[in-house]
Amino acid sequence: MKTLIFIIILLFTAVLVTFYAMDNPGYVLISRAPWSIEMSLTVFIPLMVISFFLFYLLLFMIVRLWRIPRDVGRWRGKGQANKARTSLIQGLTYLAEGNWVEAETQLLAGMRHGDTPLLNYLGAAMACEGQGHSEKRDEYLALAHKNAPQNDLAIGMTQAYLQHQANQMEQSLATLNELRAETPKHKQVLKLLSQVHLELRDWTGLINLIPDLRQSYAMTTKEIDELELQAHRELMKLSLPAGRPGVLEKAWNAVPKSLRRHPSMIGIYARQLIQQNEMAQAESVLRASIEDNWDSALVELYGLAQGPNSAEQLETAEGWLTSHRDDSKLLLTLARLATRDNQDSKARGYYETCLAQQGPVEACRELGNLLEKLGEKDKALNTYRRGLEMVASERHATPARGLGSTISRFRAAR
Repeated sequence: MKTLIFIIILLFTAVLVTFYAMDNPGYVLISRAPWSIEMSLTVFIPLMVISFFLFYLLLFMIVRLWRIPRDVGRWRGKGQANKARTSLIQGLTYLAEGNWVEAETQLLAGMRHGDTPLLNYLGAAMACEGQGHSEKRDEYLALAHKNAPQNDLAIGMTQAYLQHQANQMEQSLATLNELRAETPKHKQVLKLLSQVHLELRDWTGLINLIPDLRQSYAMTTKEIDELELQAHRELMKLSLPAGRPGVLEKAWNAVPKSLRRHPSMIGIYARQLIQQNEMAQAESVLRASIEDNWDSALVELYGLAQGPNSAEQLETAEGWLTSHRDDSKLLLTLARLATRDNQDSKARGYYETCLAQQGPVEACRELGNLLEKLGEKDKALNTYRRGLEMVASERHATPARGLGSTISRFRAAR
């Protein structure tokens, strides 16, 4: 509608101008000796408009001809950039699909004319890692650093991750330590570093990393707590020189107070005390922990700690029986303590009650030993046979490693 109104107004204006020009055509004289040009104004104006248009057209053509080389170059560059972008997208798609060879080929195809060399080189490095070409992977990473030195963190993280994937733990650890020196609180650096320490079983390094993990919130509190517990637990499990209880105490004092109350930590500490023949201290530590927070694993270990007074130790354990009568590990501990106190009849009763409650297979072995001691060899033989049947029944539910451990424990005292 607006266009129609504009056309009507334009035609109306043209008609008015035409009528005015017919009444008063005007006069134009251009003189420069020895020539002169004269014409009416109504002719001069259209000539000027046509001349201006022709001049503009000529100038436009000259400029366009002058710019042809530049425009052709831009057109070619745009086409090459589009091809490079297409190759990058296709290469990343192949990379996600796990087609390593195709991914590397596509990522390198548009490298020369692409505007994202960092992505191309990092993707090519990942593709090489997928093919197991570690040396070529490192070459691409070096080229990525050369072309984009401002992105050292991204390149370093990719390198550390790929080294970790290739099971090159020492190299990955070195790369991550360099990144940590530059960015001490970077979450992903710290998280991957904790994983590398864990797989290297570098418990001291992992413990030293815990404060930074907490401050940076690189992992959940629960995950960090589990890592810290595992690291201290594994350190406490390390073999200690015989007759060197001072080394054990130093290691125990290095454990945070919050972890010293954890049953698994107390269990490891008590086992080390038993191995160091610090029986009295082991019995005291276990008794205090059990009375504070019941744990069946610690109760079983309590039967292995030979306190200074076996009768008093047995009396203490029997006091727990009131509240935990159905705990088979407590019954096994009572049987062991009674055996140590030479109360064979009581020990036999505890062993039999333990087995009646589907207690540990060790009870069969130890009851068999007790029956042999009492001269009841046939019953001892039947008890051993029962223990072997229990081991056999576990074969369907217990992994091979656990089964081997069970058989070893059953045979150990025979």
